[in-house]
Amino acid sequence: MKEIIKKFSGLKTELFFIRRLLSEGYGPRYWWPYIKNRFFGRFLLSRLTRYEYVADPEVELHSICQKKDIWMLACMLRSFLFYSKLRPKVIIHDDGSFDRKSAELIESKFANTEVWFLKERTQKVMAISDLPDIVRKARIEGHKFLFRPIDVLALSNAKKLIFHDTDILYYKSPIELIDFVNGKMDYDALVQKITVGSFDVMMDEYYNQKYNLEEKLVKYINGGYVILNGGKFKMDQMAEYLEHSKRLPEDYFSEMGFFACVLSQLNFKFLSTEEYIIKGPLTDKVVMKHYTSPRRYEMFAYGIDKVRQAIKNTT
Repeated sequence: MKEIIKKFSGLKTELFFIRRLLSEGYGPRYWWPYIKNRFFGRFLLSRLTRYEYVADPEVELHSICQKKDIWMLACMLRSFLFYSKLRPKVIIHDDGSFDRKSAELIESKFANTEVWFLKERTQKVMAISDLPDIVRKARIEGHKFLFRPIDVLALSNAKKLIFHDTDILYYKSPIELIDFVNGKMDYDALVQKITVGSFDVMMDEYYNQKYNLEEKLVKYINGGYVILNGGKFKMDQMAEYLEHSKRLPEDYFSEMGFFACVLSQLNFKFLSTEEYIIKGPLTDKVVMKHYTSPRRYEMFAYGIDKVRQAIKNTT
């Protein structure tokens, strides 16, 4: 029954993307790129040349990924590494669907990339004797997205942490990110900003008053793109968040709620909404576009090919 529900959900998603593609006026010239990038990504990845570099052990990029999104992941990494020229260790958090073959494929195409399998990292985290009980419980019962920051807190000692969704592509050099990683900015964190609506952080009154959540404007953060100083990212923050959150750990937005609460305690900067965009066309100002799920069809129809062509033309 679960498999039937999963397949039906996948079909609904595909039909949604196709309807949006057509209703937004993307004509025939976009159809083949969409089909190619949406359904033949694994083949395209197998033909991709390996990206070699020596990693900076003090910088880590963490991205959670499904097996089916491995081509999106590869395109994100390619654009990030090419335009930023940063050299992080890349850690892929398996959402439970990755297999060894998929891990070997992505690791064969990008140096210094490692897949953290869900079962293996769960064993490592659970073996930590001083892990707070409330965090241990959330790590067992929580949403898979929340596992990512818990596992980073438990298993990483990097000085710079980049939490990065797979549905992001770069089109220019991200100067702010580069300067931050290289220690040239007086901020503890950078984050992408929501431009339409806001996010309900859902913390109790004690926590709201303690950290002035309303005043800090953390309700506008996008939790899929957060860059932090590792020394400011602590397990105590996770335990306190879980203690005072009105949102259950298994909630889809539990990770974003946690990042909002961490940022409320830091000197952070919102990135330009004209350069680091979620909605809108790729203008000359755009550094990066986050193709969040309602706009994912744009990533396949033109976003991936545009960045691949740009890289090809400059190498």
